[in-house]
Amino acid sequence: MAIKYDFYQTPSLNPKEGKPKLHPRIVSGHTVNTDKLARLIEQASSLTEGDAKAALNAFCRIMTSELQAGNRVHLEGLGYFHLTLTGPAVESEKEIRAESIKVKSIAFRPEIGLKKQLRAAIIKREKRKNHSQQLSEAETDKILTDYFKENLYITRKKFQQLCMLTESTANRRFKKLLQDGKLKISLHHPYLFEWCK
Repeated sequence: MAIKYDFYQTPSLNPKEGKPKLHPRIVSGHTVNTDKLARLIEQASSLTEGDAKAALNAFCRIMTSELQAGNRVHLEGLGYFHLTLTGPAVESEKEIRAESIKVKSIAFRPEIGLKKQLRAAIIKREKRKNHSQQLSEAETDKILTDYFKENLYITRKKFQQLCMLTESTANRRFKKLLQDGKLKISLHHPYLFEWCK
């Protein structure tokens, strides 16, 4: 199997930079959940799916406990997990109390062997476009105006299809249309929306 990628526009803080730059990004596949991992472990070992799932759940609980104790967790063949902290910047350690310091995130440092294996992966350009079309507000309004000439209602899913957007971008833009008063929830059904222009 190959890692699929596509090019995405790099956000710029300076609109005068000219033509936007593009950067490669992995086209997300599906999420492999615990159930799927358990089935794969069953196929690759002598464990049953139930045993594998129980082991994965136990591992999650133990890993959480070890991280809460301030320990690093090393999973051979994968890498190291440890917590990172955040707190206000101070000039002296006497200026801050422990209550002001919080867990920021969980850091992961992969093992060298894992990185070598992943660098050998096959990488291919995705043929289908999986990211959003770049539409201005006026272009979006035009698409919706044309759609509502023949339709009374729209769903968020239909909006996503019409404007060729990813789900997350469609949700964000749909929410803004509601906030701006361009769309309103139908009185007939909570999942149908009417055009207010």
